[in-house]
Amino acid sequence: MGPADILQSYLDGIAMTVMKEQFDAYAARIQLPLRILTSSASLKVGTTEDLKDGFESFIEMIQSHGVTDYLRFVHAANFQGNDHIVGVYETRMLSEGRLVLPIFHSKIWIGQYGGAWKAIKIHNTTKETRWPMLLSRFDGPSPKEN
Repeated sequence: MGPADILQSYLDGIAMTVMKEQFDAYAARIQLPLRILTSSASLKVGTTEDLKDGFESFIEMIQSHGVTDYLRFVHAANFQGNDHIVGVYETRMLSEGRLVLPIFHSKIWIGQYGGAWKAIKIHNTTKETRWPMLLSRFDGPSPKEN
């Protein structure tokens, strides 16, 4: 399996845990501390409690927008060594096929820990300044592809 396939599978798994509100499965795919970079801030999620607060707030936010489909599509991905991947993807949030939030792009670093792929760092094109991210600010610069 190539890096783009691994990353797409990872992103699909994360989206499923969010849409099914499965925090434990979500947390198992994150390596703490998680670094999140936006065009306005550098954030660090350091504890499971902080991760859970952000997860729950994010779910409330997407439910308030009526999101029925949380889709992410890999644009590029490369291995960095044998156990790390860096990739760029776009996120689309739809309600019954209609885009309800602006499309945004992210660059992600994932690594293998205990045999599982986990997020280490994410840089996205929102202008969020705090955790949890509620996707209220958009249009930052695009993360550069590898």
